[in-house]
Amino acid sequence: MYSFIQQDSYTLAFQVFGKGDKKLLAFHGYGQESIVFQEVTKSFPGHTIYSIDLFFHGKSEWKGNLSHLNFSVWKQILANFLSDNQITTFDLIGFSMGGRIALVSAFLFPEKVHSLYLLAPDGIQINAWYRVATKFPPLQKIFKYFTHTETDFYRKTVKRLGKYGLIHKTVLKLADTEMRTPQKRRKVYQTWMLYRFLEVDVKELAKVLNRAEIKVFFYVGKYDRLINIQTIKPLQYRLAKREIKVLECGHHQLVHHFNNQVIV
Repeated sequence: MYSFIQQDSYTLAFQVFGKGDKKLLAFHGYGQESIVFQEVTKSFPGHTIYSIDLFFHGKSEWKGNLSHLNFSVWKQILANFLSDNQITTFDLIGFSMGGRIALVSAFLFPEKVHSLYLLAPDGIQINAWYRVATKFPPLQKIFKYFTHTETDFYRKTVKRLGKYGLIHKTVLKLADTEMRTPQKRRKVYQTWMLYRFLEVDVKELAKVLNRAEIKVFFYVGKYDRLINIQTIKPLQYRLAKREIKVLECGHHQLVHHFNNQVIV
């Protein structure tokens, strides 16, 4: 069952799974919804899991300007969420794009976080295409055109890059799936543009996590071509308390494989 936090600029939707005394905040990946973490109760039987829909996913809505979500705004959103649910301390879990949100949340509330579980997390090494398309004004217009045009020009361009080996076939398949319709293309644009300012400096992040003695658990897929063990190195080697596990799967199967792990 969904619960909601309503504000003028947003609606934050979430689902609660489990009934443990400990609290776990969960953030799913792009194209998913909060229900993806329902089975994680098997790995965290002592936790109550608050699985949150990202904006433009599930039932969460962003009604404000796409440039207005920054560190201070997200800190207030999360503070409101914690207050409304009477959560004082918690663990965090994030998959892919949700990993970026988990990283930022730990950075902003280190005194409240016990452990951080990162499943193929985005936000450690920012993709160059993402950074250029969302932060470089001339290319923002091109990005908007590609994702708002009613033609398949974007998909054809990506396929052409794949043909010449400039994009890995896994990324090519993902782009084809997520850009198939005008509605999906606009969702990519809205999500990428909204979350573009939630980007933490890895060195500063490591200092905060180490100072708060937060243990970070990394889970990556052995066959993941999007985010793998090389991608997480800039952060993991700077951490005093860390653990890394490689699961026998690709990117999109990682949450399912993680749900079958014995964590606590």
